Amino acid sequence: MQGIYLHIPFCRQACRYCDFFFSVSLRYVDDYVENLIREIELIAGQRRRTEVETLYLGGGTPSVLSDQHLEKIVEAVHKHYTFREGAEWTIECNPDDLSPVYLKQLRNKGFNRISIGIQSFHEKDLELMRRSHTSIQAEQSVRDAAAGGFENITMDLIYGIPGQSLREWEDNIEKALALPVSHISAYHLTFEPGTVFDHWRKKGRLLPVHEEESVSQFRLLRERLPDRGFDHYEISNFALQGNMSAHNLLYWSGKSYTGFGPSAHSYDGTDRSWNVSSLKKYMEGISAGAGFNETEILSHQERYHDYLITSLRTRWGADPEFISQQFGDEIFRHFDMESKPFLEEGTLWTIDGKVAIHPDRWLLTDHILRELF
Repeated sequence: MQGIYLHIPFCRQACRYCDFFFSVSLRYVDDYVENLIREIELIAGQRRRTEVETLYLGGGTPSVLSDQHLEKIVEAVHKHYTFREGAEWTIECNPDDLSPVYLKQLRNKGFNRISIGIQSFHEKDLELMRRSHTSIQAEQSVRDAAAGGFENITMDLIYGIPGQSLREWEDNIEKALALPVSHISAYHLTFEPGTVFDHWRKKGRLLPVHEEESVSQFRLLRERLPDRGFDHYEISNFALQGNMSAHNLLYWSGKSYTGFGPSAHSYDGTDRSWNVSSLKKYMEGISAGAGFNETEILSHQERYHDYLITSLRTRWGADPEFISQQFGDEIFRHFDMESKPFLEEGTLWTIDGKVAIHPDRWLLTDHILRELF
């Protein structure tokens, strides 16, 4: 196993676009932390101890955890796992949680990378999405993180927000670049089923932006960030040299990882498993020592599809030789045949023997994948 993901399923309030598993009731945090530690002990006891490359606390909002909660979790992780020297430890945080004292506590626990969910520097966008912070808090949180000793700071931004002009998106980019960040993740807003935004879309209250607006905002992103030294290494991710997300690279390169907490996923190269997306059922299952997760053994075809989904998100692309060796001649011939028209038109290109989506065409990824599946 090369990566550990811990899901912290609590938020102070619900964002209108989010479809991740979370709860806005914080009264179960204490019980949850105890159950999370039990799962770590349970899973670690079933496997040979190996060196781990990354630790990632995601959510939800991990920064709702107190210093005492984090201390217990970190102690449990260290007790059962060995981390390689310089291992990347990331924690996702909201700007309004990041006081100088809390940031110091995070550094003292061993976190060396912080991911701040800013999304926008415009108040109207934050209010529409129902974010819990202000634009002033957003900027200050990044400065405080840098002052608190974090050298690897990443921020999340969202584009394609209804009512957001190209000029406002440009302002978001420039404000981000003016701050001491080493990594920027920029995601296009999607109206996920079951979210408030999706409900509003169905009622005609809020409509997705036109495709032309999305393309213009994506192109602006691709123009400005590389000009300032940010490598566009994955559809939604840009990094200064040496600051790519080591944890996410595990996902995109098909390496193994283990997820803990409700809705968390794990992968060992052949099997995929996931925990139940229910806080109540998760904690009941942990107490019983079973019944909190499911496992699926992947076929060659499913593993091939997973490989395409992850590898073609990156600028390195998919390796035809790897496809041939891992998935057999029939799947390789299919990939070779279906990729040729895209290569001829320039949507796909070859880099160091690998086949990748041209960065200017990354918005067509879903269409390309359907043809290559």
